[in-house]
Amino acid sequence: MIGFIIFLLLLFSFYTGARRATALQLIYTIGGILSFFLAMGLYEQWGQKIELYIPYLSVTPETEMVYYSQELSFDLDKAYYAAVAFIGWLLIGWLVTKLVMIFLRNLRFTRILEDDWLAAGILNTVLMYITILLFLKVLTMLPVDAIQNMFNRSFTADFIVDKTPFLSNMLDKLWITNII
Repeated sequence: MIGFIIFLLLLFSFYTGARRATALQLIYTIGGILSFFLAMGLYEQWGQKIELYIPYLSVTPETEMVYYSQELSFDLDKAYYAAVAFIGWLLIGWLVTKLVMIFLRNLRFTRILEDDWLAAGILNTVLMYITILLFLKVLTMLPVDAIQNMFNRSFTADFIVDKTPFLSNMLDKLWITNII
């Protein structure tokens, strides 16, 4: 079921990107990349500040995590707050990008390539894939049996979280290795 939902999200994002055209989608992509670097620079300090405002479920000795050891799971709250801060800064960057895009809507009618819709659709699908990866990666840190079982049962979710080239390891380093 989760695989089907992910497929629909990716399909819808391709359609949305294809309607935008490459010129407009390139600006969205650049905004996403800049937001990512902004989040990388600010997430650690803000992760420590939001601990009092965002709840995290307690890990018990009986808690079984799919991607993290029992020993590591007791310190996972620090990584969770760092990940939430990271996504918060990404969201702020995305909102600023959307604000800028209000003034650049006419780029939708500017054609750069012959198959303009295809390139724009692929770019938007990549951005949605990264968004799904970030969301699922945060879910892996929650000590909730239903969520952990979802990753055991879903090949698609497991593949995205654990086997995405470059990004899976980078997020582990950013949120787990650097924080804990």
